[in-house]
Amino acid sequence: MKIFSRLTELGVVAATLSVVLLVACGGGGATSSNVGFEQTYTTSAGVGEVLQFSINTTNLSYNYSLAKTSYATSGVISGQSGTGTLTSNGDGSFAVGSSSDNFIQSGRVRPIRNDLFVGHVLINTIGGMHKIPVFGLSNPITTVAGLAGTYNFQGFSCNARGIADVTGNVACASHYGTGTIDAGGAYTICRGADISINNACATSTGTLQAIPSLPGVFDYWNASNGHIGWFFAFTASNGQKIAVVDHDDAVSVTHEFGHTVFASYTSAVSGDVDGRYFIKNNEGGEHLVTITGSTVSSTLHPGVTGTLAYNSPWNGLISYQFPASVVAAASGVAMIAGSGAYTHTSNDDPALFAVGVKYQ
Repeated sequence: MKIFSRLTELGVVAATLSVVLLVACGGGGATSSNVGFEQTYTTSAGVGEVLQFSINTTNLSYNYSLAKTSYATSGVISGQSGTGTLTSNGDGSFAVGSSSDNFIQSGRVRPIRNDLFVGHVLINTIGGMHKIPVFGLSNPITTVAGLAGTYNFQGFSCNARGIADVTGNVACASHYGTGTIDAGGAYTICRGADISINNACATSTGTLQAIPSLPGVFDYWNASNGHIGWFFAFTASNGQKIAVVDHDDAVSVTHEFGHTVFASYTSAVSGDVDGRYFIKNNEGGEHLVTITGSTVSSTLHPGVTGTLAYNSPWNGLISYQFPASVVAAASGVAMIAGSGAYTHTSNDDPALFAVGVKYQ
């Protein structure tokens, strides 16, 4: 993630990292038209908020409803809702206007029909004037059994609420690892290692519990601490599952507020993830990245290319590296899945996390 963050600063790192993550997830690419459709996305805002975000690209309008919040003490109410306008940017993304209740101030999002939703919003009562990254999905899985599988994941969390921009903040850290979910909702999480081959990794366990009043959103329950977040997932067009944990942990010793993206554990194949990606990170950066085989480039820094190592550090992840002589400290790990879901972390910036989507 750091690499992409710095790409944002230098015009290379940010864009590159975005591309890498998309590749790591193993996705082929969601390229559906962004014109003339309506879609609702179950969405995590990376500060501990779950939104139902509905868009209409014909009428250029949206409405949101707040499904779960970590900010009741700030006057934010679960169930509140509002409407607003969208403005096409002509490239498949949309500028988000202020909502009718002034909860959402502005933003920029890229929705993919029957797929993913990526971007940022500004919410003054939570993140001030900092951009809050959002990552959502359509048509969520509604049964616990439907979540079963083995996953790779990448994400970030902060030990306090309301940190929308993690730049230089020691209270925040990114992470990646693997996990399993069985048909009954029992999960095991292994941070920093491949659970399928490393039985010695430190693990955490718990259960995913259905919420009858909110189909498609599951209570992320830790065996030791109880409720620590919300989990939702969908099945992409290629059959792989993409999931999101919205961290809402006010009970553990360390606390966690942020979000994590899960992707079906599957090999990353050079060529399968070729394409262009739209990426946002938790440091306010936005990037466009192009991946071709084992090389990655950024439209923000013409003439500079990086290299990708597939299935490194383990199956389904991708390590990326830019030439140190051109872009200082630009390396890290990315993940790709589904039809173009993207994430990445950085070896050089311990808090950086990026999410994105393949758009071409």
